[in-house]
This record gives sequence, C-alpha cells and structure tokens, in this order.
Amino acid sequence: MHGTNGVNSRGQESNAVQALFLGSGYAGHRTRFTNLRSHLESDSRLNADWRLVTGWRPGHLLERLTPLPRSVRGRLRATLEGAPLARLPRPDVIWTAAGPDLAPHTWAQVGPLRRPLVLDLDWTVDLRESLAPAYFGRPPRRGVTRAWARMREAAVWRATTVFTPWSEWAAGALRARGVPDARIRVMPPGVDVEWWRPPDCRPPSEGPLRILFVGGDFRRKGGELLLEALRGPLSGRVELDIVTRDDVPARPGVRLHRAEPNTDALRDLYHRADLFVMPSLAECYGLATIEAMATGLPALVSDVGASREIVVDGQTGWLISPDARSLVARLDAIERQRPALRAMGDAARCRAISHFDGARNDAKVADLVVDLGRLWTTPLPESSRR
Repeated sequence: MHGTNGVNSRGQESNAVQALFLGSGYAGHRTRFTNLRSHLESDSRLNADWRLVTGWRPGHLLERLTPLPRSVRGRLRATLEGAPLARLPRPDVIWTAAGPDLAPHTWAQVGPLRRPLVLDLDWTVDLRESLAPAYFGRPPRRGVTRAWARMREAAVWRATTVFTPWSEWAAGALRARGVPDARIRVMPPGVDVEWWRPPDCRPPSEGPLRILFVGGDFRRKGGELLLEALRGPLSGRVELDIVTRDDVPARPGVRLHRAEPNTDALRDLYHRADLFVMPSLAECYGLATIEAMATGLPALVSDVGASREIVVDGQTGWLISPDARSLVARLDAIERQRPALRAMGDAARCRAISHFDGARNDAKVADLVVDLGRLWTTPLPESSRR
C-alpha cells in the first residue's frame, strides 16, 4: 500500500502508481511511444519506467550471429527486450504495445504476480494476415504457422485487462475473436497539435501543385503508385516532395528528403505543401496523415485500414482506391480546383484538434493506467474481507 497523499522531491504524488510502459519500436508505434512519453512524463500520479522493444540492436552479439536468419534474430531480440514484463518486484500496472513478442513472459501474469495490463494495438494477427500480400509481399499464412501466431497472440490477450485499439477497425477484429466490449476502449493516438500547427502565413500556391508524401516503406505506402501517376497527364502540373528511408530514383519535379519524425525539417515540408498524399496499398493507422491535417493540409489517402476514421471524405480530404487510375483522376480534379484546398485544410486542422490532440488523448491513457493501478493497490474494506 502506498503512503499518504503528498508530493515527493521528484514532483510525484507520494502514492504515485508504479507503472511500466513497454513500447514497440515497430513503424508508427515508436512515434506513438515517443509522443505518449512526452505527454505523461510530467504526470505526478505516475512513477513510470519507460522501456522499448526494438527487435534489433545493430552491432550487438545476437545481431552478429549471421548463421541465424535475420527474422529469427529479430524475434529473439524482441523476446529479450520484452523481459521487463516479468520483472520482480512487480509494478502496479503495465501498459504495452509489444503484443505477441511478450508471449514468452506471460507466465508472470498468473496468480499473485498478475497485474493489470493495458494492451495498445493497431491490428490483430487476423488483420495482419488479411493485409499480408500488400504489407509483406507474401500470401496470408495458413495452417500451422497461422495457428502458432494466433496462439502467441492469445497468450498475451489472456494476460490483458483492457485493450486500447487505435481504431474501430481494430476493435472490430477484437470483437470478432470474442473480446467483450467491456474490455475494449478505442483510444486513437494523436499528435502535438500546437507543435504541428499551420504556418503563420501560408502563401498562395502558384505554379505546379506541390504535394507531400511521408512514408518509411515507400512501396507499401503507395510511393510507386504516386510516381506512376506523375508520369502521365499530371507531368509538369504537380511537384512531389518525398520523405522516406528508401532510395528513390531522381527525376524532374521529384525531391527526396531524409527528415526524421517530429523534426523542424519535416514540419517545414508540411508547411510548404499544398496537399498531403498517401495512396497506401496497406495501412493500419496513418499518423503522418494526422500530422498533415494538424498543419492545415487536406489529405488524399487510400481507403484502407482505419483511414476513414481519420479523413472525412470530401470534407477534410479524399479517400480513394489504392490504384493509379483512381489516384490520377483525383489529383487531376484537385489540381483544377486548387482554390478549394485552403478551406478543406482549415477543416482538416479543426478535425485534428477535435479528434487527434495527442495531449488530450494521451491523458485518457494516463487516467486508465492510474485507475487500474490504484484499483489494484487499494486494500479492500474490512467488511469485504469477511
């Protein structure tokens, strides 16, 4: 049991909840974890330990064991990094986005060692496999491999108290597997809407329409579709700024950038753009789309995953099928009606503030973690013990 109320030398309440935040370094989850930490580190109700499951540490011994396939080494690394789930002494409450990588450590969620666990996720194994051809370039797993993946997922689910899916799209997959609504709370991540604000003065757009693409996985995010679209009737009418980790051949009207997440360089690219475009072949939840909307840009994205929960078609942007024909047709129409972009960008900014304010959304995560932690550590009344 914690001590009486008060504040210690670190600015925390003397009965602060001991919380373990075990994040994932995979794709947008790393950005989500970074944002969550920045919003919650000053919460006096929490004494938080922040750990990240990266799945790869370049140059370390395990990663240099080249006889083992890279995928096996990555899985072993993730398993080692997930060990804090089973640490002693136990925290009051655990928040994690590491998912099935934690399966080997779920033994610690049994009997008196069990603690409230919040599982943050943007997809399930079933959703992942439905997207596998576009996401991974392979057929959906079936048979033994699919069953094994579901078993690992189910082990973590049994240890989970509350699921916090990013979207109704992901929540639907949980319900389809029998998770009751009482254990599901949809909590979309957000961004710092004050930092990702529009420029003080966005100058009138002249010359070619300037569009921005931001995606680490260039192929899956639809980058090749976008390049194909610009070779046709849009040539010369559109300029493209690309932010990606992949190599993209140089060509007229296309500029490649290596801006890191949450940097001034990246924000400046949003500020100079007329339109954000992400024609993803497969997507769970587009944090870059929310960044664009927060900076006052309308977004043109594929209608995949949870995209329709972010972009309101025809109001804050457009939803299209992930194919070149749909992309060209929409970009052509947008380029011909450029004056409408400013009002649509204002609407996108308003939606980002109302639905995807990271500080407000993450405060709800903090409230949940604190409530679960205090419920666990609050002793039962004498009358309830009899």
